[in-house]
Amino acid sequence: MAGQPLRYQAQGLFWEHNRPWRQLARQMRRELSLIVYRLRVFLGMGLPPRVVISAASTPATPVGHPAITVVPADTSAPEAVTRFLESQTESSMIADGEVPAETDFVFVAEGNLDNFPSTHIESLLLAAAAEDLGWAVAGWSAPARGRFGPSGEVARNPEAGEGSDVLLRMPSTNRKKRRPVLGRTVPHICSRDDAARYLRLVQPLTVSAGPHRLRSGTNPGTVVRSRVQPVDAILGPIPSTPGPRTALFLLPFLAVGGAESLLFELLRATAGTYRLLVVTTDPHLETLGQTVDTCRGITPYVYTLGDWLPREALAGALRHLVRRWTVESLVCWNGNVLFYDEAENLRRCFPSLRILNQLFNHEGGWIEHYSPSFAASVDLHVAVNTPIAGALTEKRRVPPDRVATIHHGARVPEEMTCEERRERRRKCRAALGLPENATVVGTFIRMHPQKRPLDIVRLAQSMRDEPIHFLLVGGGPLDSEVDHELRRDPTVKLLRMPMQPDARELYDALDICLLASSFEGLPVFLLDGLARGIPCVAPAVGDIPLLLEDGGGILVDQPGDVESLAAGVRILLDGRRRREEGERGRRRICSDFGLEKFVARYESAIFPDDRAEEGP
Repeated sequence: MAGQPLRYQAQGLFWEHNRPWRQLARQMRRELSLIVYRLRVFLGMGLPPRVVISAASTPATPVGHPAITVVPADTSAPEAVTRFLESQTESSMIADGEVPAETDFVFVAEGNLDNFPSTHIESLLLAAAAEDLGWAVAGWSAPARGRFGPSGEVARNPEAGEGSDVLLRMPSTNRKKRRPVLGRTVPHICSRDDAARYLRLVQPLTVSAGPHRLRSGTNPGTVVRSRVQPVDAILGPIPSTPGPRTALFLLPFLAVGGAESLLFELLRATAGTYRLLVVTTDPHLETLGQTVDTCRGITPYVYTLGDWLPREALAGALRHLVRRWTVESLVCWNGNVLFYDEAENLRRCFPSLRILNQLFNHEGGWIEHYSPSFAASVDLHVAVNTPIAGALTEKRRVPPDRVATIHHGARVPEEMTCEERRERRRKCRAALGLPENATVVGTFIRMHPQKRPLDIVRLAQSMRDEPIHFLLVGGGPLDSEVDHELRRDPTVKLLRMPMQPDARELYDALDICLLASSFEGLPVFLLDGLARGIPCVAPAVGDIPLLLEDGGGILVDQPGDVESLAAGVRILLDGRRRREEGERGRRRICSDFGLEKFVARYESAIFPDDRAEEGP
């Protein structure tokens, strides 16, 4: 660390040693919440039991191999069960039509089995092993409205035979007889429209505490302690699965956004060659939308662990997946708390695992979590722009040969005739209720302080008397502030829309793409707009100046300068200037930021040729 600026030395030392303090802080918050809970119980508020989860000091008995006997119910056709089992990633199973074999678990296969994702039984097994459960059932759940994701609001419809399944642990003399937690209902994330089809909640035959089911003698207001097992130890006897070269992409969640769309493009381009796992660790929230369904259509190996497992079980489940699927490369895509905590341990457990970390910003965010030991645990640090690469080598002292700059890329649509463009624009604006002859300025972002959505609202307010309409699409933590400001000033010409799983058609309505972010890597929103010949107005952050060095839009020097944003928009009100900038931007994407180049660079970084010694 010699010669490293004091600020970055201090940040590195802080993240090198702060994990025990963070764990202590979490424990203190939990105990404080229990004090509040007990006080509310004492005041007679009639609260249900509460389950408190912590790590087990000693692991339970490992699950044997094969782990599961599959028993078809009478209502299931044999061919449907066979088709279902062939689609599942879990292979530690045997089929038994009548009497269960001597395995640890029995999976009861009934109902419409064609609706389940490929990782369904495997995820049930992870959940059951993590909490040493007697049984686990899975239902359908849309992303939750609240902060913490799905919490037992899981719908099933057993009478209709839709999604009716259960994983049961067989009786064993090695297990404790009177464990207070019997089982758990776990959510299978899907779209809200799909979830609406499964409106009958699981009928609790035992006492309910959130998603947990407790023994019937458990009293209201009781605190139940549940111990989480190390999943990799419990499922250690299950053998690894050979196959093609395998990569695991680790994300916090599969929301609607540029990071996810880029990942899906990479997966689509490489899924025929490699085995690709996608693992998420945070619960899915309604405000961010979800693209889990889209991801499942590309690769069968999609694990939404943050919805299925308690936080204490995530590290063990990740280690199990790395071993089970003989993962060659693990890619942290867009930052993840679990990854930054576990990278060093993953390096110790899997010395030959290739670990890559993708970074989206050079100041603030994940780069400030860098410590010397973490940086040394990562084989390749992937910067999405040149300022990030410079910050890694100059400020964080990462060796240059372990840093690669890989810019985002965009798929360039076929060029349309003027008539086709006008017709698509007319239809899209009519569907949105936007005037056909106005200039429409669009922004598709996550409603986060980084993206400065309130600046967009203020800009629309300042330009209310001009022939301009604004389209603001997205969701996130600033939703309520943006909506409050729009309610306060209903005359502003701004159409607000929630997150869209696929916003590509909305580009047809736009004349200008607008961004106001405090910092960026290389925004996918701008790349997609320029690929369609739509010019932009954006601040000079990240590699946006590099993107626009040959034209394509108007740069604003300082984020937060609403007047400069307005000036940039006014420049592009001239139709001729707008067309010229759009044509320059499209040429720039075709020559330097095309999807093919993006895919090729990532493929060589994740699966380097064994014969090549140089970096990507």
